Amino acid sequence: MEILMALLYCFHQMFANLPFVSKTLTGNLDLFYALGMLGIVFVILKKKRDISLLIICALPIVIYGIIQGMVIQNVEMQKLLVNISKITICISLMILVSRKIHDFKIKKFIDYICRIYLILTPVAIVLKQNDYLWRLHDTINKYNLVRLNLFYIEPSELGFHLSIIILILMYLIIKEKTHKVQAKYIIYMIDCLALLALSGAYGSSVMLFSTIIFISFIIIITKLNFKNILVGYGLIMVFTIITILFVVTKSSMYMRTVDTLNGKDSSNSYRVNVTQEFTSTAITKTEGIGVGFGNLNTDNTRKIFKSTGMTAVVAASYPYFIAEGGIFAVAYLVLLLTLLTINVGIKKNMLLANLLLFSFLYQIYGGYFTNPLNWIIYGLILSRWTPDKIELEDNLDKGKEIIS
Repeated sequence: MEILMALLYCFHQMFANLPFVSKTLTGNLDLFYALGMLGIVFVILKKKRDISLLIICALPIVIYGIIQGMVIQNVEMQKLLVNISKITICISLMILVSRKIHDFKIKKFIDYICRIYLILTPVAIVLKQNDYLWRLHDTINKYNLVRLNLFYIEPSELGFHLSIIILILMYLIIKEKTHKVQAKYIIYMIDCLALLALSGAYGSSVMLFSTIIFISFIIIITKLNFKNILVGYGLIMVFTIITILFVVTKSSMYMRTVDTLNGKDSSNSYRVNVTQEFTSTAITKTEGIGVGFGNLNTDNTRKIFKSTGMTAVVAASYPYFIAEGGIFAVAYLVLLLTLLTINVGIKKNMLLANLLLFSFLYQIYGGYFTNPLNWIIYGLILSRWTPDKIELEDNLDKGKEIIS
């Protein structure tokens, strides 16, 4: 199970990135959607409680989508139905994860993923001119003209996936008591950071470091003991060294941060300003109804929002969802995030807090609402599983060794 999920994690978007695949299919050819469809079958066949949960989570979106289709003029029904279907699949994936994660060995899963990344790193460096593994001559990001995306649809997706693994590795390094295993995780971490740098994923990197700093600060303040103080000093030293390296080498991340602070980064300015404009305009012009699920990136919508300066729709999960779903989407997000926050608060765990905060921050000005990986994180948080069970994995493995 763990190796299958690790392969899915690394390669679930590989078919969407093929050169002969049309752009309209790129966002839909995700193998995690297939897993989500299996989740629907699992929900229907297994427990009535899961069916009720799927209905509670998905039915309001389906009903509201139908209302939008009847009320909004010139709405593209095909896009609306596809988007509703994708959200339903994501919800079923969340339920599947929340029910099955207790049997899942996270350490093995991370180990397999990091080994795959270790193999792919030299392959990618050797094949640096390959336009499947790399985005060559990037026209969007002027700071990195050549960016690594591996088998994901774009470099930012690689950055998003790596950031989640880095957060888990950081937790494992802190919790691990065996120095040999710690050293292995540190090697994995270095490789993931190297891949993150090659991806040039600015948004993921900023949100990742912001998450680590914020959660670490909260933990150190609330649990002031010798170990946490040492961890705090260690993190400060690491981030100081990284910052100095960025400044001395004048890395693209440093240069972009300086330009962003000075208002000279047109890409970030466009993402922030236009996203805010079209979201607020979508709510006001449609009287809170929204432009219709899946209908923001259409010719008709672009004509309506041309006055906001929108020439192309940027990836921004929550604003995108709110612009399409209106006030209903705002209420849905508030309920979802409140439920997730309550679960994190009950479990009081650094890893879950990191994952939720990173997912939340990333989706403010990046990502996609129907990205299955976000919903897998939601399922992990809503499950009965807690990261403390990671320590039990070693005990189970030792028990098996004694028996054998």
